[in-house]
Amino acid sequence: MFKASAFVIASVLSVVLVRAQAPPAANGLVVGSGNFFSPIVTDLDKATAFYHDGLGFAVSGAPADAANNVPLRNMFGLPDAQLRWIVARPAGMRGGVEIVEPKSVASRAVTRNVQDAGAVTLVLAVRDTDSMVSRLSRLGGVVVTTTGGAIDVALGGAPSRAALMRSPDGHFLQLVQRTAAPAAAAEPPTDVMEVRVRLTVDNIERTLRLYRDQLGLQEQSPGSFAGNPAVLQMLGLRSGMYRQAITRVPSSGLFLQFIEFKDVERRSVHGDIQDPGSTRIQLQVKDLDAAVKAVVSAGGRVVSSGGTPVLLPAGRGDAIRAMVVQDPDNLFLVLIEAR
Repeated sequence: MFKASAFVIASVLSVVLVRAQAPPAANGLVVGSGNFFSPIVTDLDKATAFYHDGLGFAVSGAPADAANNVPLRNMFGLPDAQLRWIVARPAGMRGGVEIVEPKSVASRAVTRNVQDAGAVTLVLAVRDTDSMVSRLSRLGGVVVTTTGGAIDVALGGAPSRAALMRSPDGHFLQLVQRTAAPAAAAEPPTDVMEVRVRLTVDNIERTLRLYRDQLGLQEQSPGSFAGNPAVLQMLGLRSGMYRQAITRVPSSGLFLQFIEFKDVERRSVHGDIQDPGSTRIQLQVKDLDAAVKAVVSAGGRVVSSGGTPVLLPAGRGDAIRAMVVQDPDNLFLVLIEAR
């Protein structure tokens, strides 16, 4: 997971991924998480350059592929596709962004606005927002903030300089610089000091019935609708309101935020897992069949080939049961049964 640093943004629009400290025992189906963010991209090499050269994420080794891994292709529901992927990690952090490139399969780009259900945003605490906006723009990133660049905005009462950008494949990145952050003399200088994640949903109550009531994520802070003009401007919106709920994955440092918008035009954009712009996350569950049933009953669907679990090699002759499902808000979940 990504670590939390001394650089803290008390924003109502972000989720902190922190080191778990004596997490409570899990009572629901979800018992942990894996690499939480996996963007689907058109060109793995260009996307790797975006995260490596633009954000300063470390990339080690060559891309992996599923040429000889039939169970993995079936898990994706893409038995005949070519799959390549690589993991990019912020400096000093264990977790990473697993970038996936599907080929030899029909696909189309999925383009969402930040207020559309299924839009996933990486919220990055950065050292210099303006220079990072410039760098990412040269690599194909597009500024969504209405001013065309970073703006000064109070997030959770903290003075900040922030901008929302879109990657070449349609994934959102929110860059936030605390303008009054204390110097962290004991920490080496890095471009990205903290990473958080946000998912836009159609209706928070419906989302919580699945993730909190059925899957067992622990709700932290339900919120009410607000409409701060500067925050809306930073998000690329000229009107509207938003509210959020923060949940925690049990036995994990992953805090997953759900945000809902109203009084602004929203679209329902459906995508398949091979479509650039789609996103997946991994969740460990104690009962795979029950977790799949919960997602389907909530309005989701099974993605894996044949609608059945696959057995992924786990070393020493062991195997792990896993499936991919799509939740009602177009987020793809890799459900892995914990041994």
